Amino acid sequence: MIEKTEMIDRLVLPIALLALLGGLYDTGRLLGFGLGSQDPVQLFSISGFALLGSFAIARIFAAVGMWIRSNWGTPLLFATTLVELVVFLFAIADLDIGFLGFGFRLVQLAGSLFILFILYRAWHSSRHS
Repeated sequence: MIEKTEMIDRLVLPIALLALLGGLYDTGRLLGFGLGSQDPVQLFSISGFALLGSFAIARIFAAVGMWIRSNWGTPLLFATTLVELVVFLFAIADLDIGFLGFGFRLVQLAGSLFILFILYRAWHSSRHS
């Protein structure tokens, strides 16, 4: 049987890599890569540009935190992704993440939630044994 720490190690690094790639991809879009001659601020609007930028920076920080196995990396990724999906789904601001980006964020949300669940169960079992 796989121990909980091994399971966490097998999950954290791929989720951190996905978060890093997603953050770098969004940062590249904000810098105008792949947009041709379009201005990213006009394309995303000022609020969408600011929100996408803050989510990209938070996602990169979360990926680094997860990679170094800190205790703030996974909760930061979970909170950032959850807030971003709420903003997107309820159309609070116009975020252009697309269908693939939405699925990508769902994988990050599910992965970070699963990691947090395993950590909670490990903490709970160690406290009550």
